[in-house]
Amino acid sequence: MSLLNKLFGQKRTIQSPTFVKDFTKENHQLIALNELFNKVVEGEEKDNIEKDIKLLKYGIDGENNVYFELKNSFLPLLCLHDVRLEYEDYVAQLDFVVISNKFTCILETKKLSGNISIDSDGNFVRTLKNKFGKDYKEGIYSPVTQNKRHVDILKHVLSKELKINNLPILSLVVMANPKTIIKKYKCPAEIEKTLIKYDQIKVTLEKYQNDKANQYDLAEKDMYDIASLLIKLNTPIDMDFEAKYQLSNDNVQRKNEEALREELTAYRLQTSREEQSKAYYIFNNAEMDDMIAKYPRTENELLEVKGFGKIKIEKYGSAILNIFNG
Repeated sequence: MSLLNKLFGQKRTIQSPTFVKDFTKENHQLIALNELFNKVVEGEEKDNIEKDIKLLKYGIDGENNVYFELKNSFLPLLCLHDVRLEYEDYVAQLDFVVISNKFTCILETKKLSGNISIDSDGNFVRTLKNKFGKDYKEGIYSPVTQNKRHVDILKHVLSKELKINNLPILSLVVMANPKTIIKKYKCPAEIEKTLIKYDQIKVTLEKYQNDKANQYDLAEKDMYDIASLLIKLNTPIDMDFEAKYQLSNDNVQRKNEEALREELTAYRLQTSREEQSKAYYIFNNAEMDDMIAKYPRTENELLEVKGFGKIKIEKYGSAILNIFNG
């Protein structure tokens, strides 16, 4: 910080929560799962996909609760949602990151059913009810430990990339289910101050923002530099759901053969006109019959179709597979 800034203060333009990477309910994994669900025939695989869709929706609803509280906190923050931070050999999935001039905070969102208790050793135990209404308990991996790892990774990244070494980086584990009761009267003090319910977000961040013992004062440019770096390092991945559920062609609903033939014929005609070539150069009727019979859904499967080699697949494979997978 320059001497003038120290003497006269920095001009602040961030007056309220500003989402640099915004929250959306249009989750790409949820969209992919719903598309896959609609393609898969009835059976165990479809049941498993449906369960995962419900769990994912449940988690998104929890993140929506956190988003609402942040958006309406009236605090001078930069916020990012859903950052998959990949750096060197480290990977951290960050639900929310908030950046103020006084600190950066990682919010790990948990929308868990049942009640949570933490013992004096820091072990997390969840109490649920079975189908007969009786309580049962199960241990869960500590989200505090998980988020502490995220904090350590972010500290390392900021130090290496932006030479920021002393900025307080805080961890908050946010329980986003309004019905969850958190019993933490026996837990270690470090966990107690880290674990909150989503309706405590504003008061908790406000306390850290107004902490007079914290003399750190990050310039707005540096705040935006941190946000830009996180966006740059964000590396979302597309889950291979078909591999996860071990799906084969037998599990996937097939298009009506007549409709499929019409789509393939229309594509062949349009492509031949664009290339000013004969339609059978794209694929002939015998090749189309073999394609329909084998119903390829990947490039490797398309290679097994009569008349299709790597060159033809490079030219037409993507469009043809979209017809079979659409």
